[in-house]
Amino acid sequence: MIPSRTNLILLTATAITVLVLLPRLLLLQRIVQGHSLATTVADILLRAVYIFITSVLFFIIHLQTHSFRIGLITINTNSFWQRLPVSIILFLIIEPLLIRFHKMLFRPQVNEQLFKFIFNINMVITVIITILAAHIFRLLLNNYQMRLSNASLLRTNAETKFEVLKNQVNPHFLFNSLNTINSLIITDQQAAVNYVNNMSDVYRYVLKSHELNAIALDEELRFITAYTHMLRGRYGNKIQVDCTIPDACRQYQVPPMALQILVENAVKHNIASNNKPLNIRIYTNDSAMLVVENNLQKRNDPAPSTGVGLHNLNQRCKYLSNNQLIIQQTQSSFSVTVPLMHS
Repeated sequence: MIPSRTNLILLTATAITVLVLLPRLLLLQRIVQGHSLATTVADILLRAVYIFITSVLFFIIHLQTHSFRIGLITINTNSFWQRLPVSIILFLIIEPLLIRFHKMLFRPQVNEQLFKFIFNINMVITVIITILAAHIFRLLLNNYQMRLSNASLLRTNAETKFEVLKNQVNPHFLFNSLNTINSLIITDQQAAVNYVNNMSDVYRYVLKSHELNAIALDEELRFITAYTHMLRGRYGNKIQVDCTIPDACRQYQVPPMALQILVENAVKHNIASNNKPLNIRIYTNDSAMLVVENNLQKRNDPAPSTGVGLHNLNQRCKYLSNNQLIIQQTQSSFSVTVPLMHS
């Protein structure tokens, strides 16, 4: 368990204070000679306050994760090279003020130049150790968050695979498929044979892609051809699928079953009838990204939906390519843009 940021800063600042003042504490007996013990202890305690506050201040700066503005300048605190100038400027401001304040309270126990040199060395060491410690903490925190994120994405990926398989073999899907086959055997035996062949291709692809994180778009397109032929076996010309993908894009990769999820989503939420056929377009845009678009004609009685499919597809895209789905809806259309990945 990681301690809170406040506790982390206070504990580390205390440790840095002790570390920087340790040589002075070890030489306390020599320092006291010629000076009162009370004055020497007060001097050390005040220096400890300087070091502690300086350490806390620089910790706060270097553990920030949000950007902030100084006048017209925006500082990105996630960039070390943008935090560094801020640290240097701040040090150049506070260091002379601390020296002047300290000299007002205590007469230097050595000549003034040596006093300033030792004071500066202590403050520089404090700032350097603080920045290094803050950088280490950022690395550890980022590593911890990455591990949590990876664990979450792996779990989401597993849930997605399970959900896809469940959708493909659920009793409702099988019931509709068998009913379609049964009716086709009576009316058109060749159509029934074609339907069974397409159904076989669908299940073969499901089993093949089950263990894969990404698959070639060309294979995904062959699968969706078989899947849409199955849909036409049920809906006839009520569903039209137009697929226009240039050969240059077919070697890119996508998450398995991505097109099935999007086509199924369009069928589930829209009217598909002879008077209002559902038109689904699959194409690539100018940015070489895959687009699945359909005319928007929402059902009056929407089919039950958990929303898991689209959400998990988005999570898989983020995991594999660091890019999200782009979902756009107008009065007449609905589209989802999927990032394509290099193999």
